[in-house]
Amino acid sequence: MTTIPNATKITLNNGLRIVSEEIPSTRSVSMGFMIGTGSSNETGAESGISHFIEHMTFKGTKKRSAFDIVRALDSIGGRMNAYTSKEQTMFLAVVLDKHIDTAIDVLCDILLNSLFEPAAIKLEKGVILEEIKMYEDTPDDLIHDFFAEKILHGHSLGKPIIGSKKTVKSFKQEDISKYREKWYSPKNTIISLAGAIPPQVAERLWPYLEAWKGSEVDFSSAKAKLKGGIYLKKKKTEQVNLCLGVKGVSQVDENRYPYAILDNILGGSMSSRLFQEVREKRGLVYSIYSASSPFRNLGISYVYAGTSKKNLKQVVDLILEQYRKIKKEGVHPDELQRAKEYLKGTLVLGLESTSARMSWLAKSEFYYKRFMTIDEIFAKVDKVDQDDIIKLANNFFRDEYLTLAVIGDLNKLPIKEIHC
Repeated sequence: MTTIPNATKITLNNGLRIVSEEIPSTRSVSMGFMIGTGSSNETGAESGISHFIEHMTFKGTKKRSAFDIVRALDSIGGRMNAYTSKEQTMFLAVVLDKHIDTAIDVLCDILLNSLFEPAAIKLEKGVILEEIKMYEDTPDDLIHDFFAEKILHGHSLGKPIIGSKKTVKSFKQEDISKYREKWYSPKNTIISLAGAIPPQVAERLWPYLEAWKGSEVDFSSAKAKLKGGIYLKKKKTEQVNLCLGVKGVSQVDENRYPYAILDNILGGSMSSRLFQEVREKRGLVYSIYSASSPFRNLGISYVYAGTSKKNLKQVVDLILEQYRKIKKEGVHPDELQRAKEYLKGTLVLGLESTSARMSWLAKSEFYYKRFMTIDEIFAKVDKVDQDDIIKLANNFFRDEYLTLAVIGDLNKLPIKEIHC
């Protein structure tokens, strides 16, 4: 059986890492430049600048206009995109194998030669301010950041990736240059490729990158203090949106595998406890699920639900009831086995595309400095037993972490205290 991923790694003289996996059965290549910075690395005044730089990177270089950048990929049937997360910024392209040189040229151009002109900065501020308005008009998105902000008590990981109107309006060309100089370093960058990769791809990249220099990056940050509480943000909405959650596991915690199984049993699928108890048996919600956000040094975990004002307390009580039941009784052997197979199945199916495989390689290198294989993860998942689940539930489902965040058209909450 083929090892997934079957990858290789090369480190260039300037410290830049290239990770790649050739998949001979494909005709496409996905390539990404992952920069090891996101909203968690920003100061208060910089809030949103990682996302702003991501946008601005496409607004023109020394040899291409903004239109030329997008046309270069459109004209060969390729795709180009980017995203910013709490801990990374990714620029990526997907092309036919015969067009890999075009993708290399364009991605290296925007990464190294973007102009960040004042006129373009002013224009893009308007775009992002509209994006912030759209985000604020979407309470089922807004609630996740509201929850993270409250449980993490001001830590940079709890701040929205998009920033605020105040900080976005303040950004200047020199702010962008200063931030890029600190974080956009070859030693803080991973180039990841997957698919029909041509021979000597590193040699094709090197002429673009050999002059790029930069120092090591310091990832030390303030330690987060997770503390529970009950919080309401009043907003005129038809539904009440809530997140109820606790401390979770980090990306490098070996407990992330049993925690993923626990999370799935609680609310990770349509057969999960919360979906069945709250939606299917009682009809109290349309959407309810549990999710985890694991970061480099910590994690949070929560249940999301959207419900009516009159059902809010009942939904919260039902979630807390499941927390308590799992702590006390554990889970049924059939539930445990179903959750294991669900996780293994979704993991493999999620790696069927070259872009997914490219992203997997980059994140493995970023967090673990090695490639996590499917077989390795399957073995860890299969080892999880009932005792692991009960121990985890008792370690993490605790009142000191328990946080309820609610957005809705309410003057006060009908809930005074919460216990699990």
